[in-house]
Amino acid sequence: MTGAATPRTDLFWELAGLIARIPGLGHQRPLRRAAEAFAERFGPLETGEPSGILREDLYATLRECDGHPEGLRFYLDTLGSGRTGTLAWAAVDQMYLRLYPERLLTPSERDELCALLATRAPGTRLGPLALSFLPFLPPGDGDGPEALEGLLDALEDALVPADEAHPLLAFVEAVAVTQLSPLEAELRAWSDKVAHRIGCPQEVLQWVRAQAAAHVGRPFDPSRLLVEIVAHPAAPDEYHVRGWLLPTRQGPSALLADRRVTSRGALEETVAALHQSVLERLGELSAGLLVEFLLPRPLLWLDVDQFPVRPAGSVARPIGADHTVLVRSRDRFHKRYWWPALHRRLAWLRSNPDGAFEAPAVRYVAPGGVLAPYDLLTELRDGETPFCFVLLEPPPWDGDLAADPVYVLLEVGIPAIVALRREGHHAEARPQLWKVLAGRLDALPDRVRHLRGVGPGGRGSAVTLDLHRHVTLVWDSQDGLEGAEAALGHPRTGGGHP
Repeated sequence: MTGAATPRTDLFWELAGLIARIPGLGHQRPLRRAAEAFAERFGPLETGEPSGILREDLYATLRECDGHPEGLRFYLDTLGSGRTGTLAWAAVDQMYLRLYPERLLTPSERDELCALLATRAPGTRLGPLALSFLPFLPPGDGDGPEALEGLLDALEDALVPADEAHPLLAFVEAVAVTQLSPLEAELRAWSDKVAHRIGCPQEVLQWVRAQAAAHVGRPFDPSRLLVEIVAHPAAPDEYHVRGWLLPTRQGPSALLADRRVTSRGALEETVAALHQSVLERLGELSAGLLVEFLLPRPLLWLDVDQFPVRPAGSVARPIGADHTVLVRSRDRFHKRYWWPALHRRLAWLRSNPDGAFEAPAVRYVAPGGVLAPYDLLTELRDGETPFCFVLLEPPPWDGDLAADPVYVLLEVGIPAIVALRREGHHAEARPQLWKVLAGRLDALPDRVRHLRGVGPGGRGSAVTLDLHRHVTLVWDSQDGLEGAEAALGHPRTGGGHP
């Protein structure tokens, strides 16, 4: 805090009046003891001849004490000994804070922030950015050194709404997101340090960062919609659907959907309604929303990316045309003894950040290729690669886990499985699929998202099989496991399989 603009002389006069009205302090003995203690530490008080008027004499004494570093605080502490718990003395302490206001920032923090803001990109005007967090701006345009000091004073004193970050931190994040990477990182490091000291929770600060990034069209750590779908083998047209929103850098919000449906059409309508409710909750923070479907083996090739959605006031389209849609294995999530194998392959990707969509990281399985489950298990169980399998003719589910090669791929920790859901045209589709997916493995979800969004033919190809409508990406990652674990915990199976 920086205090009010009241002249200090008036504040001293008010302080003297508050002290004079406290019972017991109108006598000379406590005043003399306080003066003697002050003299022992700082030297005699040179106040001149007493006027005989208590408030005037106190005013002179207080002004004289103020001439010594920490002198006024020492004098008041001595004089108020034994009275600090009273309402009358609380008013004295409040008046002292107006003379020596507490500041939000330490001198070193303020100096560091001023130095960082002085190196901001040309054209970055601080005033308009600060106006989002202040009811009005102090005099000046916020660009000169004096104007910057006034702006920081105003931001330090700004009211902090309940459960929100301090406006000064929000302002720093709004500046950071408009800067180039080195300065952006330094401003965010400054915010992290100050937020920790003043007690701002990290999740609150991350939410502020997400808002600032959304304002400039740069999604920051996008939120995630997790949808679990299960169906019992005895009733394949009956589904149990649950959905959670995992906001940016936070745990899951309340369960947003939990219902049974008895047809494919009702399933699509339920997902569309869940999607719309998430858009309304997130508002501008919906940019970059990830949609993750947690599916059991029988539903692994379900064309969830083609489920139609219709955001309010817009046209209907597949959900995969608007968002990165990933399929996560429900079986792998619930079988934790499979996790070490997945972690091993994910560690390989982290240690090979430039890993490309090519052999040996990617294994291509031709149409009709026989994947013998036991042979796969023997070959893959102890390796770090391959990281991805491409199935141009994915094995259907026939109910026999022991004979299912896909189940083996999940068990040995293959993080990425690309599967073409439609039969036929594989010879034509393979080169186009390779062309679309080529690149870094860790960016594979982004490239599949682009494929789904460009429409028929994929980048002008004449391939009869429209890739954008027939590609499933099964993708498991560390953040995916953690998000599912936070949302599901120990969930009801809802009669699901297995």
